[in-house]
Amino acid sequence: MKRNIIIISCLLVFLLSVVGGCKPQTTQPTPNKPPVTTPEKEEVEPGQFLPLSQGNYWYYQGRGMEYAAFNRKVLYTKDNLAQLSEDNGGTVTTTIYETTPGALKRVYFEGESYNPPNMLEEGLTPNENVIILKSPISVGTKWDNQDHSREIVDVNASVDTPAGTFKPCLKVKITSDNSTVYEYYKKGLGLVKREFIADETTITSSLEKYQVQ
Repeated sequence: MKRNIIIISCLLVFLLSVVGGCKPQTTQPTPNKPPVTTPEKEEVEPGQFLPLSQGNYWYYQGRGMEYAAFNRKVLYTKDNLAQLSEDNGGTVTTTIYETTPGALKRVYFEGESYNPPNMLEEGLTPNENVIILKSPISVGTKWDNQDHSREIVDVNASVDTPAGTFKPCLKVKITSDNSTVYEYYKKGLGLVKREFIADETTITSSLEKYQVQ
């Protein structure tokens, strides 16, 4: 009996020594992780909706009148200016656009311009100041020009044209005294459709062919 007590005592001492000799497990501190940051949303500039690299061209199929079909081409560029020629089969015009971070403007227009020189190299004298598109590119952005107002009414429009279906497109409503015009722009491509509405008359110009760098 005494021997059993000695054996049990020795066993308890052994177990206690094992337990006591084991170092408690410690949890290693988790290194601080850098905070997760959301990349800033890229600011969309108006000029991205009408790419004006030299050589770009667009051809539009027309409906509703003889001169609804037209083509436009970028002839010359310099700094933030671009000179375009536009031909609707009845006349040829020259238009010069200026792009800034906050706006796309038409700063020059000339009708009956059949063999235009490079006006950007000759020293341009602006004769217009028409804002075509304005920041911010969001629904509700509205601005006035001399004889009409413009408003962005949609930024996710889907537009069917002979050149294909484009989405998302910017939809701009142009309001004057006697008519309403809707213009649809695709980022990186340009104008894809224009609808002119006056009383019961509707005239459309829809993109059929294009080349954009």
